Amino acid sequence: MSIRARLLLLILFATLIPALVGGMQFLERRDAEIAAAQRDLAATAQRVARVLRDTVRATAQLHYGLSRARDLDTQDKAACSAFLADVLKEHPQYTGILTITPKGDLFCDSLRTGRALHLTDRRYFQQALTSENPLAIEPAFGRLTGIAVLQIAYAARGETGEPRFVLLASLNLEKYMQLRATSLPRKTAVIALMDGKGTLLTWHPDGEKLRGTSIADSPLFRFAREPHGEEVREDIELGGQFRIWAASALPEFPEAGLHVLVGVSKKDLLAAANRNLGQALSILAIVSLLVFAGAWALVELGIRRQAARIIAAVARFSGGDFGARIGNPYPRGEIGDLMAALDHAFELMQAQRDVIQGLNADLERRVAERTAQLEAANEELESLSYSVSHDLRAPLRHVQGYAEMLGEDAESTLSPESRRYLEVIAGAGREMGELIDDLLSFLRMSRAEMHETQVDLGALVQNSIRDLETSTRGRNIGWTIAPLPSVTGDRAMLKQVFANLLGNAMKYTRPKDPAAIEIGCAGEEDGRLVLFVRDNGVGFDMKYADKLFGVFQRLHRADQFEGTGIGLANVRRIIARHGGRVWAKAVPDQGAAFYFTLKRVKSEELRVKSEKHEQAV
Repeated sequence: MSIRARLLLLILFATLIPALVGGMQFLERRDAEIAAAQRDLAATAQRVARVLRDTVRATAQLHYGLSRARDLDTQDKAACSAFLADVLKEHPQYTGILTITPKGDLFCDSLRTGRALHLTDRRYFQQALTSENPLAIEPAFGRLTGIAVLQIAYAARGETGEPRFVLLASLNLEKYMQLRATSLPRKTAVIALMDGKGTLLTWHPDGEKLRGTSIADSPLFRFAREPHGEEVREDIELGGQFRIWAASALPEFPEAGLHVLVGVSKKDLLAAANRNLGQALSILAIVSLLVFAGAWALVELGIRRQAARIIAAVARFSGGDFGARIGNPYPRGEIGDLMAALDHAFELMQAQRDVIQGLNADLERRVAERTAQLEAANEELESLSYSVSHDLRAPLRHVQGYAEMLGEDAESTLSPESRRYLEVIAGAGREMGELIDDLLSFLRMSRAEMHETQVDLGALVQNSIRDLETSTRGRNIGWTIAPLPSVTGDRAMLKQVFANLLGNAMKYTRPKDPAAIEIGCAGEEDGRLVLFVRDNGVGFDMKYADKLFGVFQRLHRADQFEGTGIGLANVRRIIARHGGRVWAKAVPDQGAAFYFTLKRVKSEELRVKSEKHEQAV
């Protein structure tokens, strides 16, 4: 991918992410506006219900005041009606105010119709006389006008509690709700008043056809009657249109069952929020495009073109044109500093090139001399190995042979002390032979070619223990062998490592009964496995630990434990050739632990290489 494409993607992401975040914020704001509009709808329904409740209470106070007026406590119907007509002028929200005798007959009314009416069948009249609460309300439709009214009755009683008369005021619900419709939160919103039976008392605006109809079987009725339901419910159909509805009851007057309903179409509710969202997203898109264009121009002029100059100069220099330079002009800032630094580096590299060329011949000469020295050292090492193998073994065999012949010829004449001398000579010869063998093994190990394969350490340890069976007969040894992984290494060399370490563990646990030897893995160090061989033997003092892995170094006397002092040196040489390290920890008479690191098996390719090597062997 070109640097232009990378920068374009970078700018695109840098622009899109804020745009997406801003878009999400605008969507959240839209949702918040919708939720606020729904809350306003619910608040409108509650406010209208609250005002209607206050109006009923104000009517009750009016009734209480009128019940104490002397103009009503009279037998003169005309005077009583004239008084109520004056009251009605001051309270135009009522269609009429009248008094009813305890027997249910109309006595006087504000309209002064002179009608003779018998009202004992009216529920509000019965409730006012029989209920503990002197106030009774009942929604109804005027028999002459067909207008919805709220009949608010009040029973005036004497000092002994007997009813004197019933005051009735008819609140004009049509005008009352029409006035409330002017304060709706949306122009297309509707407001209605429903009684407890589901009859629509009023509907504003344009609800003439719906007034007086029943919605008792509709979802809107069930929603309004829910005792603890939601404040707002969406997509309820009524009057041929789906709306979002809010409902509020008048719980202070349960006998009336009145509910205020406020509805608005979802499209209208969402229109303002969607309009604001569209405007915000348009502004965001324009700003994002301007930011993208400005950033692209800045990146193109300030980064990409300068990077192209750097790349061209580096390519020329890498191609052998050591006189290549970026050159002026250097822009301000870090990129200009980088260009100047690269040009300076090119100059230094050209000067250094002139100096590598001058030293190249001397370096080649030194390499040739070092190679010759290594070859001479290898020849000397080969001669030493031959000398150890032949020149030292020949006199040793002579000493051992003459000692054996002397013992056989003079066995009857030798004193016990002389025979002991011969045994010491023979033992020293055997030790010398073991020392020669170990020394040759040590010398060969430094020159032997390594064949790295996949080595199963578990199987290798088991084979090493079986090789030591003759040395373990008659001993009580507890072996603890943890699951061991496969490693990368030379199988023969690693077998020699375990042979030496396990042999030492068996030797130095000889005084212990039972002896305990543990082989396991202790984790990793610098990406390599850490393996260990631990025993409960005689151990050693850690202040002598630096002598452990030296040639001919021993921490115990020869009469205590046999050995040549080469085994651990051989272990260190093998582990070093595998790129690892070896160390030990011990406590006197509490055992010792030897740790070493090896490489893990890393690929299937190494497994195939190992199989091919085994087949070749």
